[in-house]
This record gives sequence, C-alpha cells and structure tokens, in this order.
Amino acid sequence: MKVRKLAPILAAVILTVLSLTAQTQDSQSMKLLKLKSAQLSLELKKADFDRYLKLKEDGLTSEADFAQRQTSYLQTQVDYQQALISFMGSEARISVASAVKFQDGSGKKFVRVALRYASKELKELANLKISAEDLFPLDFMKEIKDVYVSLLTEGKIISDPYEKSIASMPIETEREVTFQLLKDVESLDVNVSYSGKTEKTSVYLQKGVSANIVTVNSAQFSQEADLESTATYDLSLEKFSGEANIFKLEAVALPQQITYEFSDPTTSARLSQIKFSEGITSLKLQLKLYLPKNPDDRVVLDKPLEFFVLALDNDQTLKLRALETAGAGIGPKEIESLKAGSAKLELIPRGVPKVEVQAVNLYHEIKAGDNISMEVTIRNTGTRKLNNVRVYCDLPLNWRVEIKPDLLPTLEQNKDEVVSIKFQPPAGVSVGDYEPKIRTDAVADNRRVESEDKIVRIHITSKANVLGIGALVLLLVGLLVGIVVFGIKLTRR
Repeated sequence: MKVRKLAPILAAVILTVLSLTAQTQDSQSMKLLKLKSAQLSLELKKADFDRYLKLKEDGLTSEADFAQRQTSYLQTQVDYQQALISFMGSEARISVASAVKFQDGSGKKFVRVALRYASKELKELANLKISAEDLFPLDFMKEIKDVYVSLLTEGKIISDPYEKSIASMPIETEREVTFQLLKDVESLDVNVSYSGKTEKTSVYLQKGVSANIVTVNSAQFSQEADLESTATYDLSLEKFSGEANIFKLEAVALPQQITYEFSDPTTSARLSQIKFSEGITSLKLQLKLYLPKNPDDRVVLDKPLEFFVLALDNDQTLKLRALETAGAGIGPKEIESLKAGSAKLELIPRGVPKVEVQAVNLYHEIKAGDNISMEVTIRNTGTRKLNNVRVYCDLPLNWRVEIKPDLLPTLEQNKDEVVSIKFQPPAGVSVGDYEPKIRTDAVADNRRVESEDKIVRIHITSKANVLGIGALVLLLVGLLVGIVVFGIKLTRR
C-alpha cells in the first residue's frame, strides 16, 4: 500500500526534474520567443491605443475607455522591456580572444592579449528585426569604456606594467594589450575589469613567432670549475612557433681539451637531440663540461672562457657545419646569422691546489735520551701556486720539535722545498712506540689547502748499563778462574 501511494509522488518529482532540465536547456530560446511574443503584443496594443487616441480627439470615446487603453498599452511596454532585459542579461561580455607569448631579440618575454567585445543577443535581435530603440535604448551596450587588464598567477601580478587600460571598445571589435612578463610562466590568469565588475579567465599561453624557434636559457650562465672536475649548467629550453619539432644540441667555441655532454636531469640519459612532443613546449636539460688535468694556451687559469649552446633544426645545422668548414671562428656574429636558439655561457677554469709531504723514512728506532733528525720534502703537486705553506707537528705529551724552515712564503707548481725536522723526546721518556704527525696547511686563491698527514713511528729502547755488564763479566771470569784452579788442585791429588 505504501509503495502504491509513493509511486505517484515519485513520478511527479521525476516529471518536475525533467521539466526543469528542459527549461534550463531551452531557457535562451524560450526567452527569445517570449520577447517576440511581447513585441507582437506591444504592436497590437499600440495600434489599439492609437485608434482610441484618435477617437478621443474626435470626442467619440469616453475618458474612462481611453484611460483603460492607455494603461493597457503602458503595461505592455513594461512587459516588453522585462522580456528584453531577461533575454539580454545584464550586459554584453568581453572575452579573451588570444594570449600569445613571444620573445624579443634581447631575450625578454612578452604576452600579447587580444580582447573581444561581442554580444550574441544583439545579433539575434538584428536577425529577427526586433528593435527597441524607442522603448529601451541599447546604445550603452554598443561601446564599453574604461576597460582595465592585468595578468596574474597564483593571485600575484606578474606583468609590467601591472595594469593597462583600454579607453573604449565598440561592439564586435578586438583590442590588443602587450605586457612584459616579470616571471616566465606557461599559463596565467587574464583579469579584466569593466562596468563595475571583474572577470578572470585562466589561459594556457600560445607561442608566438620569435627571433629564435627554441629559446635557451641558463640561470648559471657563468661558473668556476677546478681543473680535472665537472661544471654543470641547468638549461631551460622553450619552443615557440615553428614547424620543426626535432632539434640538435651543440656547444660551440669550446677548446678541444674540454669535452661535454647534454643529459636529462631526471633520467641522466645522454642526449644529442631533443623532440618536442604534442602539447610539450618546454624542456629542462643539463650541460656537463669535463675539464682537463692541466692548463694550456686555450684553457688558461682564471681567464673567462666564453662559449655558446645551440638548439638547431636541420637547416641551421647545415649552416653551422658550413661555417666550421670555412675555418672561420664561431663568434657572436656567426651565432646570430644562424637564427637559432642560443645561450651565451661562461666558464672560468681554476687551478687545483695540492700540497704533498714526502719522506725517505718514516720509522726510527732510538734509545732513551736520544733525538731524531729527519728531512721531508714539501712538494706542490697541484695546478696553481701555493702561498704561506706552514709545516707543523702534532706531538705526544711533553715532546718538542724544531722545524727549519716552518713557513714557505710561496711554492710554485711542480716545485719542492726540503724541510728539516728534529724531534726531542722529554727527559725520562718511557720505553715504547710514539707517533708524532707531520702536518701542513697553505693558501691558494684565498682558499685553505690541507694535505694528508704523515705519521712518524718512533720506537724508543732503554740505554745499556755498562757498569752492570762489566761487573757481570768480571764475576763470570772470576767464576771460571775459580773452577779452573779448583780442577787443577783436584788433579794433583
């Protein structure tokens, strides 16, 4: 019974929902039909009002009848205006037609935003030949004044200037505004304020025609690196409009002694070419430079070395090979002539400071009370001059040491100096093994240089007792003489 009672209610609810859904889907069409109906009713009431107005002027109708027709006509005007407002909405809208990101020759990035002011409703009114200029003028919708535009990401303005204004926008027209990006992004929010309201549109930036098909940038454009080490540059590549999707990677103007490789920072895969897949417009890469062990006329210590990273399509690669075959050096002018994506980077080779302590013998055996004198060689085995090389020792308790010289003002590459070291154990030192350490420190290029410690092993034995040994020898000699004499006496008996 309960189910039978609930069935009609459920059916009514379903029909209501379906009816509301249909109403929502066809709301604009229904509003247009209501507007057309209101227009026809207005035309009919206007004709009736005009007829009664003429009758009133001729004295053929009463004031009451004329007032009734006038009131009915005015009410129809109100109904028509309500239908028109319902159909038009509040106002026509400004939409973002395009947002194009591009780069100038100096590497600055810009965004050009195109805004369009249009009204679909006004077009439909024109198609249906509905005019309401006498009752509801629409001139205010045919042009919007004082439109303000800004670019945001994560709620912060990232454009220079922060905001731009458009004095006026006639209906069915476009206006463009161009901003410089303060932060490089792939997507942003276009904020448009007009007629007391603000609309925000999130867009993914299109790529515009640029001087370079692929732009190459690196935050670490200048680096210092020690010889026989690796310098790593993080690269950011961004593809602008162009048909090519595959680009060859090159590093030019590097000495032959410096080798390089491009790699993916996430997979460490080595790369020689990159491909921008569908929907991918930017990539992150790494460039690694491997420095030689020794400097030469091309790799000069502390002298900046400029080179270029290129992203080339097939035609640009052929042009580069032609320049290399011609034997001319690759400089800024040649790079510019390629019309390719490029980045100018800098490497400053630094020498590797290294000090080494060498000794012929690090093991000594002495008697208690003796001293140890030894020589060590302090050698510069690095690739830059050492300054203020100091030699010192870590000693056991109460030990003393004399070092001559203990300070070397300078030590050139591959040069050495001999240093004399004298260890002095304390009086009454115990027999045993001792391990003083020879240590050095130095300064090179305002950096402290430390060497590996050298451990000297010293074994101390006790002094020999001459008197005791002499007494023992005499005792033994006397004992032997006594035995001999005693034996002779026995034999004579």
